[in-house]
Amino acid sequence: MIAAILGWLWSRPIIRNLIIVAAILGGLFVWHKVDKSSAVRRAVVEYVADVELTTSRVQLEELKRRQALTSKANRHLQNEIEKANADAEAATQELEHYVSTVDDNCTLLPPVIDRLRNR
Repeated sequence: MIAAILGWLWSRPIIRNLIIVAAILGGLFVWHKVDKSSAVRRAVVEYVADVELTTSRVQLEELKRRQALTSKANRHLQNEIEKANADAEAATQELEHYVSTVDDNCTLLPPVIDRLRNR
């Protein structure tokens, strides 16, 4: 019975054309919905990628800034270490100079001992 009704409707050109137009419009509507959701997904993916790229660039700039500061601090510390080593070497040489002026069996004379006690 349903097949007979569908056969009768399909045999009428106007109804057949209306069914074809309705099917085409329905297909276009479905395509539009699917395409819109895929366009939204694509836009979200592009937006996220853009944000991640911007974030990576900012992080890279911050790392470069920190590296420059670290290099500057390292150079300053290296200069301070070199100065301290030079001062230590000078103090060692001065001490060696003073030690070399004193004999191994050095004794103090009584006036020197008296002066040290009065101190």
